[in-house]
Amino acid sequence: MVHSQQRRSGVPSTWGELNSSAVELLFAVTLLLGSVSVAVMASGDPELMAVVALSGVTVVLFGMALVRLSEYLRTTELSLF
Repeated sequence: MVHSQQRRSGVPSTWGELNSSAVELLFAVTLLLGSVSVAVMASGDPELMAVVALSGVTVVLFGMALVRLSEYLRTTELSLF
């Protein structure tokens, strides 16, 4: 289904679509990091576990920041150009 919602300027909003895609990507990456962390725990290497955990937290926090930025840009009426 195509979104028919438009802004006051008449240009269709793509921020909602970008936000949705970013959330889907963040979810997929989180699942991938969870799978990798289980495999690393099975190997028993503590240094690698720390690296995977730190990179996982970093990726999730960065992804959430991008989603929040996308949502902010979608809800404000600021013109970037």
